[in-house]
Amino acid sequence: MTIINQELQQIISRPGPPRDRLQQVLRDIFQARVDDNGFLQITPRLRQLKLSPVDPFFAAFRQLVIREYRTNAGLRQDELGHHLHLFRSYLDLFYLNAIRAFPGVSDYQKLLASTRTYRLRLDYQTSSRYHNRCPGQFDYPRNMKVQLLRNSWRLTRNPARMIELIVNIDTGAFVSEWDQYRVGPTNQVISAPTAYAPAQLAAIANTESFNYGVPHGQYFVYPWLRKTHQCLDVHQPADSLIRRRAKRAYPAPPASRFVDVVRGANDVAVWQSLSPEDRQRLYPEFVDWQHASHGPNRGIANFLKYHY
Repeated sequence: MTIINQELQQIISRPGPPRDRLQQVLRDIFQARVDDNGFLQITPRLRQLKLSPVDPFFAAFRQLVIREYRTNAGLRQDELGHHLHLFRSYLDLFYLNAIRAFPGVSDYQKLLASTRTYRLRLDYQTSSRYHNRCPGQFDYPRNMKVQLLRNSWRLTRNPARMIELIVNIDTGAFVSEWDQYRVGPTNQVISAPTAYAPAQLAAIANTESFNYGVPHGQYFVYPWLRKTHQCLDVHQPADSLIRRRAKRAYPAPPASRFVDVVRGANDVAVWQSLSPEDRQRLYPEFVDWQHASHGPNRGIANFLKYHY
C-alpha cells in the first residue's frame, strides 16, 4: 500500500483547483462509485489501506474540502460533495486499520499505545450524544467519543479534532460500522439495509465519523474555521440507505437528558467501577446537577468526588 500512499500525496500536493484534486483522489485512486443503496463502493483491496492518524494526507485532504466548500450549503451543494460525505467512512476505516495494528488487549488500549508512539494527546471534550443512540428510553451513556488531535495552532491543514473514535466505555472496543459490514461474492460491501439484523444497526448508527470541519470542543478554533464543522459535518448530504435505517432505529437521546460522563481518562475507570444499578441512580443526578450548575462538564469522577 506504500505506492497508494505516495500517489495520494502526489495528487494532494499538486497545484491547481482543490476540486480537481478531490475528484482525482476519488476517481483515479479509489474508483469510487455510489451503488443502488446510496453506499459508496471503492476498489476492494483498498479497504485494507492503513493510514496512521498523523499521516499528512488527512489534514491535506481536509484542507482541500474546506477550501472547495466554503458556503453554508457545505457538501450539500453538488454531487462531488455528496460523494465526499460518503467517503468519510473510508477515511475512518483507514486510520482504524492503523490503530488496530498496535499492541493491546482492547481497541482503547491500542489507541493509547498509538498516542504514546505518535506523542499525541486525546480530546474527550466534544459531545458523544449522537453516538449514544438507542431504541426505547435512554438511561445512561454506553459510549464515549475520543478525538485527535486535541488542539492545533496551524493556520492551514489544521488537524484539530479531525479523527474521531467511538469507544464502548465498559469493553474498550471501538464502536464502528466497519465491524458489521460484510462483503459479497464480488468483494463489494453488502449495502442492502435488509441484509443486517436490528442488533447490528447499533454500531452502524453510533459509528465514528471523520470531521472535515473543526469541532469546537473546549479548545481554540480560528475564526475562519468556526462554521466548518456545522456546514461540512453536521448538516450533511444524504446518508446511505443502511445508515438512514440505522439512525431511524436508534434515535439520539434528548439533549435535555444527556451529559457526557467521560471528560478525561480518569472518568473511564470511575465509570467502569460503578454497577448498572449505581449508574441508573447516579446519572440523572449528574445530569440535573450539570444543567443547574451552568459550568463546564468536568466528568463523572469530579462529580462523585464532591458529592459522594
